[in-house]
This record gives sequence, structure tokens and C-alpha cells, in this order.
Amino acid sequence: MPDEKTSWDTKTGLPDDFDFIIKGAAFGYREEYNRGESALLVWTGESPDEDADEIIFPLGKGWEVVDDGASVQHPKRRQFIDVSFMGMLINRVVKELGVDMKSRGPATSAEVWVGLGFHMKREKFEFGSGIMEEKGGKTEHLMPVAVIAGKGKKAAAGKKTPAKAAEKEEEAEATEAPEVDAALMKKLTNLAKAMGTVGKFQEAAMNISDVAADEKLMAEVLEDGAKGFYAKHHK
Repeated sequence: MPDEKTSWDTKTGLPDDFDFIIKGAAFGYREEYNRGESALLVWTGESPDEDADEIIFPLGKGWEVVDDGASVQHPKRRQFIDVSFMGMLINRVVKELGVDMKSRGPATSAEVWVGLGFHMKREKFEFGSGIMEEKGGKTEHLMPVAVIAGKGKKAAAGKKTPAKAAEKEEEAEATEAPEVDAALMKKLTNLAKAMGTVGKFQEAAMNISDVAADEKLMAEVLEDGAKGFYAKHHK
């Protein structure tokens, strides 16, 4: 018989293998994580696939939340340690997935994550001596494995679409996509002109329901570069 999932199979109940759009981000604490004594990066958002509205990343020892959760500081350093989940998140997103995070602001600022979208998967980690000894040095954690691209597709790390194929795809999308409502376009244009950073624009724009309903428009809003809505209409 084919190996198919049925109602007689079971699952852990933990969110896994899903798309996630980050609509808010802040540094804070959670009582259920290390008795509320460790600082965390907290993503809030939504997923079309899972009942997931919050994802956390521990920062490591010594980090303190300041500015009502907008940023963090450390008494001895400005960078996160590689073996912390925050450090692993940064290495995954910047080095492996190729996201230009530096242009969005410092890693110690929470708002740099707002507006981004990732495909998340639960991964297993095994640490060396002295780390998570109460769990045998092993744990699982959600990590981004791909950046969410337009039309719900996932862009795999390290793979680039050939120039000609990309041009054809853009032409096809331009032909197929319905014209954006003039009132919505005016509202987004005014929003782009009023917001000082692309991150703030994306956060405000993603709170407009009509934006999330239009996949092509949402992709343009979430684009950080020269082809993004903010870059085209900010000035």
C-alpha cells in the first residue's frame, strides 16, 4: 500500500514546515522560557499553513531588553554569539539565504525583521558540553529555510533565477495581474512618502487587508530593493 498519511497517523502538534509572515517584532521575555530570565527576539505574525502566531529566538547570556522592547544591549559586546539561537538565525538569514539585513538596520533593533517572510521548519540541534545540559545538550527549534517569494513560491537558498527566465516571469506576471485599485494605490503611495524607513512602511502596509489579499502587490510591498513599492514611491 502507498505510504500515505491518514487520520490514524499522529503528529507532535508543534508547528512545522510552514510559511510565516512577520508583522511585528520585539525583544522581551517569556515566563515559560527559562523562567522569564532570558531575553528573546519575538516574531509575531501569521501563517496560512499552521496555527502559529509567535516565534521566539533566545539571544544568549547577558543581553538586556531596552527601549520598551525595540532594542537590546550587552555590557561587553555588540554582536551575538554563533551558538545562540539569535546568532544561528542571523547566520542562516544573512549568510545562507542571502537576505540584505544590514540595509534594514542593526541586529540589535527588532523592527528590522518586520515585513519579511520565511518558510519555517523544525530542526534538531546538538550542543557541546555546558549548553542545555538539562536536555542532554539536544533540542529542537524552528528555523527559516527559505525566503518567501511572490505568488506564494519559496526561493531556495543559494539558487538564482537566470536573467532571461526572470524577465519572462516578470512579463507574465505583469500581463496576468489585475490592476490595483486606484484608492488602494493612492493610500499606499501616501504611506510610502510618510514613512521614514522601508521597514516601517512594510509594517503599516501589511496591516491593510487588501494588500495581503493581492499576492503580487504583497510581494512588491515586501521587496526591499529598487523594484519594491517603497523605493518607487517614497520620493
